[in-house]
Amino acid sequence: MSELKIITDISQYKENLERIYEESIEYFMEVEGRRPLSPFDDIHSIEPGIPQQNPIQCYAFLFEGQIVGYSWVMEDISDECYYILHFIITNNFRRHKFGTKVLKALDNIYKEKYDKSELLVSSKNYIGLNFWVKNGYTEITRVFSSEEQNTISTELNLRKKICR
Repeated sequence: MSELKIITDISQYKENLERIYEESIEYFMEVEGRRPLSPFDDIHSIEPGIPQQNPIQCYAFLFEGQIVGYSWVMEDISDECYYILHFIITNNFRRHKFGTKVLKALDNIYKEKYDKSELLVSSKNYIGLNFWVKNGYTEITRVFSSEEQNTISTELNLRKKICR
């Protein structure tokens, strides 16, 4: 039985990850008015407000030798949570529970250090909102105007508790 693997050494998958990034640009432009984070971005230069002491990691998701998506995750030391900065599953692998499996794997990685996870989602991202709510992100901790986030819609900061 094949299993989903979460990997941190993403360099050998550069071509596939860049393809997934390119595939997601149109959708992110539509719901946020900005490009998604590339798996090879320097996050601190794109998001200068992120404290340097907060560890940030890009994870790729591998299933049967194929990259099915990637995510940027930050450990938010001050808020004592892990924060999903970006999350994408490629079109061919959506609606097959890969996203839910990845979230469970991320919870397992971080549950010893943190008891909650947070993320920011666009109110225009109906598909994403449904996905996040179904996966336990039901607490709205803050609402940002489009001007605050430099996006085309209101953004919601969502939180979920992690079962230890």
